[in-house]
Formats: sequence, C-alpha cells, structure tokens
Amino acid sequence: MAILDMQRMDVLLMKRDQSALVKLLQQTGCVQLLPAQGTEAQVEEGIAQELAQVGEQLSRIRWAIGRLSRFDPVKQSMFKPLPQASRAQLEAEDLSAAMDTVSRLEQLEQQLGELRGEQTRFDQTGEQLRPWLQLGLPSGNLRATQFTRVFTGQAPTRGLNQLVEKWQGRPAIISLLGTERDTTYFYAVVHLSQADEFLDNLRAIGYQHAAPPPGEGTPQEQLEQAQRGSANVQQRMDRLLADMAQLGHQLHELRLAYEALNARQARLEAKAQMAHTGSVALMSGWVPKHTASALADEIGKRFPGTQVALRDPVEGEEPPVLLHNPALVRPYEAVVSGFALPAPDALDPTAVMMPFFACFFGMMVSDAGYGLMMALLVPLMIKIMQPSAAGRKIFWIIASGGLATVLWGALYNTWFGFGPWPTVFDPVNDSLPVMAVCIGLGALHLFTGLTLGAVQNIRRGDYLSAVFDQLSWAMLVIGLGLLALPQTAEFGKWLAIAGAAIVLVTAGRDKSNNPIKRLVSGLGALYGVTGWISDLLSYMRLFGMGLATGVIGMVINQLVGMLMGSGFIGMAIGAVVFVGAHLFNAAINILGAYVHACRLQYIEFFGKFYEEGGKPFKPLRLMPRYVRIQE
Repeated sequence: MAILDMQRMDVLLMKRDQSALVKLLQQTGCVQLLPAQGTEAQVEEGIAQELAQVGEQLSRIRWAIGRLSRFDPVKQSMFKPLPQASRAQLEAEDLSAAMDTVSRLEQLEQQLGELRGEQTRFDQTGEQLRPWLQLGLPSGNLRATQFTRVFTGQAPTRGLNQLVEKWQGRPAIISLLGTERDTTYFYAVVHLSQADEFLDNLRAIGYQHAAPPPGEGTPQEQLEQAQRGSANVQQRMDRLLADMAQLGHQLHELRLAYEALNARQARLEAKAQMAHTGSVALMSGWVPKHTASALADEIGKRFPGTQVALRDPVEGEEPPVLLHNPALVRPYEAVVSGFALPAPDALDPTAVMMPFFACFFGMMVSDAGYGLMMALLVPLMIKIMQPSAAGRKIFWIIASGGLATVLWGALYNTWFGFGPWPTVFDPVNDSLPVMAVCIGLGALHLFTGLTLGAVQNIRRGDYLSAVFDQLSWAMLVIGLGLLALPQTAEFGKWLAIAGAAIVLVTAGRDKSNNPIKRLVSGLGALYGVTGWISDLLSYMRLFGMGLATGVIGMVINQLVGMLMGSGFIGMAIGAVVFVGAHLFNAAINILGAYVHACRLQYIEFFGKFYEEGGKPFKPLRLMPRYVRIQE
C-alpha cells in the first residue's frame, strides 16, 4: 500500500518548443501542470483566441453528435465496447471535413426549423377552421348590409337552442355550426331594427364573439388547402431527415474530431497556465518521483537547451495524491477514492482493506451459486464490454467478491437457494454461531483500524500519540471484553482501568492547559466506548443480509417447485421464473452488499485512523469519451 511520492518539475524552454513539449506531456500523461504565478502569467492573446475558437468548435461538434445519434448506423449497446482509435487520430490537426459535416447539418437543421414553423401555421389554421366547417360560404361574405347586421361567435349550446326557438318567426336567420363540448359556434343575420335586442339576448346566454379565419373559399375548402400545404411541408421535412440520416454515417469521424479538439483544448489550457516572455516560457507541475528523472532526460533529449529542475515538495506545498498498489489490490482503490483520497502524508489503506471488503461482500451475498456466476461471468463481461478504467475496477471488485461469496456460500451450504450438503454454519436454524463470527470479524476489523492509526503516528515519530490515542483504546476495549470470562475477568478489569485512565488523562491534551478542562474532555472521550458497542453491532448486517439472500432463494425454489408440478407448461414457466428470480435476487443483493461493505469501511474502519484531504493527481493526458486508445 503506497501513496506515490511526487516531485516538483520546473521547465524553462524556448517558446518555439512550447507546443511540442505540451504534446509530449499529454502523450506521457504523467505531469499535472500548475498555473504560473505573478503578472507575467497573463494568457497570451493568441492562445486565448484559439481557446475560444476551439471551444466554439467543440460545442458545435457536441451538438452535431447529439443530433445525429438517432441516425447512427452502428447501434450502441452497454455490452458493446467502444471503438478503438490511435493516438495519431486523437491528435489530428486537419478537421475541415468534420466541420463541413457540422455546417451541412446546421443548414439542414435551420431549414427543418423553418418547415416546422410553416407546418405549425398550417396546423393552427386547421384548428381555427374546424368549428366553421359547416359554413357553406366564404367567410368574407359574412358582412353587414344596409338593412342587416351579422353576428358570429360561440355560446353555450343550451342557451343558443333556446334563443333559436325564441326568435322563430322574427327577422333573423340563425345557423348553428360545429359543437365543442357544451359550446356551439354559429352565425346569425338579423334585421337592423332588431339587432340591438338580439345582441342583448346573446349576451344574456354567455355569447363570445369569434369569426372564421379570413381566406378564399369556404372553411372546408380552406381546410383542404391547409392540409395539402401541411402534407407538402411534411414531404420536404422527410427529405431533409433523409439527408440527415445520410450524415449519420459521418458520426465516427465527428467523434474522432471531438476527441482531437478536446485534446487540443487541453493542450491550449496547459499553455495558458505557463508563464512566458517574448522568447521563453516556464512550465511547472507535479510528476511521480519514479518517472521524474526519465521524463526530464526525455525532455532534454528532444529539446536541447531546455532547462529542467526537479525537487521534492517543501513545507507548505501540498502535492496531489496518486495511489499505487499491486494489480490484485488495485481495483479496491475505487472504494478508497469513492470516499476521499488520503492526505499526502497519510496511509493508503487499500491493501489492508481489501480482504475485509471481499470477506464482508461474500458474507452478505452468501450464495455460492451467485458467487460462481460473478467469478465466471464478470471477467467475460470485462472482455466483451471493455469498460473504462474506473468501470473495470468496479467489475473486478465484484469478480473477486464472487470468489469470497463461493467460500461463504459453501460454509453456509447455499447454492442457488439449495442446501445439498451438510453445513458448517446454519444462519436459519442455528444463528448464534454466525452472529458470533460476524461480531468477531467486526472486532478484528476495528482493531486493524486502530493498528493502522498507531502505525501512522509511529511513521511520523509521534510515539506518544500512538499510546494515548490507539493503545489506550485497545487496552480499554480488550479489557472490557475479557470481563466476560471468569478466568480473565481480573486481568481484564485492571487492563480496562489502565486504558480508561490513559484516555481520561490524555484525551484533551491538545485542547487546553487547564487540568479541569482536560479532565472534562477525558470524560467526554470515555463516553466514546458506547460508540465501540454501536460499531460492533453494525457488523450484524453481515448476518442479516446473508440470511435474507438465502431465505429469498429458498422461497424462489419453493415457488418454482409448485410450478414444476403443473405439467409441461408449468415446467416451462418454472424454468423462466427460476432463472429470472435468481438473477433478480443476485442483482439486488450484489448491489446491497457493495453498498454496505463500503459503509463498513467508511464509517467503522476509516473512523479509527483515516486522514482524508488529498487532492487527486490530474495529469495532462488524452481522455477520450467516445473511443478507447489503441495502445
């Protein structure tokens, strides 16, 4: 377990070599650049303009990729690996073909937007005409004459029918048109002498003025014309969409262009962080110590006259944190970084945490059949899917957890819910031994955390803190545990008293020189022994979740057994239920086991020693999104 040592690298180079050096650093991917300090570190105007241009191009390509994704001739799938690309493709400078594709797509999108607006106007016209379709004359003919007035609009159907009956035999023609819900559209031609009275009657029933849209021909003829116009627009839109679909064949090139632009943007941002004069530039950054000398030699070889200075961090500097562990342990770095990186001078707990995490994971999944499935299928999924580095770590955690699950499932005698052989532990019928094992492993886990805290203090030369903060609590807790046995009760009592005395006297040593305040702090710290009880009880989740997995598996098998006794159809349904239900049970318990195993590390284990606060090492490197780098 280790946190790699970092060195500060300062490079003074000729400005003409700046671009080539940045590209070399991006290819090696082992230098985290630092922004230059002082007034001389202002971004050059040319770099700022190029950054703005690249940012605008990136935005356009990102939009084009999103717009064309539905026309991708290569169907994407989570089980399909990303295509590979060479470093040369990711560093391409000539992107004119891709930008021409984007420009063509923008033109098509603009035309499509105009056609959508035109179609919307046709549709709105149709909606406005629909209530007036029974009007058998052009809307322009509905106008007053020397002796008549014309009323058009809508009114409640019931009131309008009553009005028609009331005005029968009077100088008025009332024509009812379309009805929508409880409202009817109409037009009326009324003699001028009766117009005011008719209007008053209309207002009394809730009349609202409305008129058919103006246009040539009857509303029905206008609607047919609008429908023909809408159909014509739809045909033009279909042709534009077909042209867009053809551009979908350029998606791979667009994605490569996006990666190349993204890499160029990273290089420009790196150049913007350098200090410069008219002819020289100064680059500063952090580099892992074990690669620093080789990188400095390579820079000097490629760029004669460049000056490279390496030094260790000085007081006040906080280098970034990069974890480095053996291949077997490396996937579990994802668990540590998922919480928080350790401080640069703290311990990396990954290697010590790994066996506990795998063990707890296996105890919670607890079905050997599920474990075999994880151990065999997950590596195959990694081979097929080729996930990212972060995703690969999670997959390998599940695969190694599958091996631990096989072990604990065999001890519990649970194989896809069946128990074919005698069991070592029986969580259903004899739960106390299983609970004791869970508590025992939890105590070992907690004391391992205390030990790491002591090691961390000893590494720093702070031996008294190792005694006051770790050894004292180990004495107190172990002593209290020994009280449970008559043979060790006397020794346990004095061991617990000694540990409690050390905690009482030293817990507040950094808070005050006042002995009363220190004593009060010590009493408060002693109350923390209840936290140890709570922490130990937290490990009962290992028993509870393992029991739940096994019981659900048995219930599934009982249900399948009932189906299997129902003939051929029942056997077919039972087989489907067996596979589907066990896959579901495995999935939810794998997820739960991962989450709760992380919780036991973060809360119980890390709480005993962990010092967080490290900033991740973020070197300048190629970070493709749509492809994998072909090494």
